[in-house]
Amino acid sequence: MIIWLASYPKSGNTWVRSFLCSYIYSKKKEFEFDILKKIPLFPKFNQFLQVGNKPVNFDEVAESWIPAQEYINLNNKINFLKTHSALGTYKNFPFTNKENTLGAIYLVRDPRDVLISYSKYLNLPLNETLKMMSTKDDMGALDLSKSNLAGEVRGDWGQHYNSWKNFPYGSALIVKYEYLLSNTFDCFKGIVKYLNKICDLEINDDRIKECIEMVNFSNLKKLEQKVGFKENLYNKNNQPFFNVGKSKQWEKCDTEVINNLEKLFNKTMKELKYI
Repeated sequence: MIIWLASYPKSGNTWVRSFLCSYIYSKKKEFEFDILKKIPLFPKFNQFLQVGNKPVNFDEVAESWIPAQEYINLNNKINFLKTHSALGTYKNFPFTNKENTLGAIYLVRDPRDVLISYSKYLNLPLNETLKMMSTKDDMGALDLSKSNLAGEVRGDWGQHYNSWKNFPYGSALIVKYEYLLSNTFDCFKGIVKYLNKICDLEINDDRIKECIEMVNFSNLKKLEQKVGFKENLYNKNNQPFFNVGKSKQWEKCDTEVINNLEKLFNKTMKELKYI
């Protein structure tokens, strides 16, 4: 069964994924990017090839979601998958279902900081990045040229959060990025406790502390500088994936762009106490 590690881009997903890979799958004292393969990205083109599908458009990608997950679950194990897709349906094809999904951890971040981080990552102006974040029923790039990302249906930032908040397949854990920064141990232990309830993951305080230290932002940034990070799809722009890792970066930003974002996502931001 699948446990999803989901988020809108640049919301702390890779940090939590790094922690979980270290905590669950590694006994080492140092973190290596290769361990991230234990929690792969979904959807990817090679996952569809495994079930005999070779989609050429978004309709065929959506049609392949469930067969690909069924194939992954043939191992009769707990399978963690990272995704930036929203939770829902596309052309009547569900992203997942109760037969394949056990739970979900959803990372949410102040969209004003998402805007800053995402614009740097994409090397785009803030207004263009905001347009992307506010496009209803937005679909990510469809890259079918290699065994890489095979398209994501994201929606706008608010749609994305609300799709996972209303998780219909059991319990989901919502984690705020800002809480990860300010209460790191308690937050990561809360994630382990959630997994203990749904899949009997052992709770070990000493190991939690050790893994937190291994994957702190400074160490991840240094490791990227040393060996590179293959999942950084925009490294050709010399933009590091692990850039700042702080909250309230938006306070030094263009006031007009921030005001426009707050108007667009006012209801959801109030619900999350960001405004």
